[in-house]
Amino acid sequence: MKRKKGQAPRFFENDKYEEFLGIESSEIVYNNRYNDDYYRYEPTSYSGLICAFDEMEETICRFDRLVDFGCGKGRVLFYVNQRFQCEVCGIEVDEQLYENALDNVAYYNTRFRESGDKIEVINGKAEEYEVRPEDNFFYFFNPFEINIFEQVMAHIVESVDAHPRKVFIMMYYPKEEYLQYMKRHNFKLFRIARLPAYEVDWDEKVMIYEYGEPPVPEFNIYD
Repeated sequence: MKRKKGQAPRFFENDKYEEFLGIESSEIVYNNRYNDDYYRYEPTSYSGLICAFDEMEETICRFDRLVDFGCGKGRVLFYVNQRFQCEVCGIEVDEQLYENALDNVAYYNTRFRESGDKIEVINGKAEEYEVRPEDNFFYFFNPFEINIFEQVMAHIVESVDAHPRKVFIMMYYPKEEYLQYMKRHNFKLFRIARLPAYEVDWDEKVMIYEYGEPPVPEFNIYD
């Protein structure tokens, strides 16, 4: 694949964005080689990413850290890192997809050295990821069954309770089971990003929820 530097594409074509980022993440992997609880790899379209993160333009900045559960070859990681220069972390259980993501990291780093060192990819189970205090954005594109989703969300809640902060959960093409979980556990709907195909498919959207509050600053009465 030819990789050359240039400006961010003005349009939504996947191949142009792939060329701009210097990665290959388009091919769908129809079978997961780990187990049936984990779904196939299918990347979010760049048009979807643009629309979704347009909604977060005033919310996310270079001091944030986004975790993509079931990151596959890493498309979301590279897009978000290039756009916001923030830290990103991908969790991928499939070893071959993990290796593909590492290859993409190597190519991407030759083009975006100023922010490429903020990309981390982990080969492991999503439900075993230890949520870090600096993790505050979480992205899901239906990567696994609801039982795993529930475990991951429980870890996020535990982390926020231990280290108070506001976090955002972004779900593209959300499964009904995921949405019901968010309702039952009183996650607050922050925003809905309706994607270009929404008029023909009402599931073409990103549901964005918020949870927690920033810690209250402590004031010294003697200051």
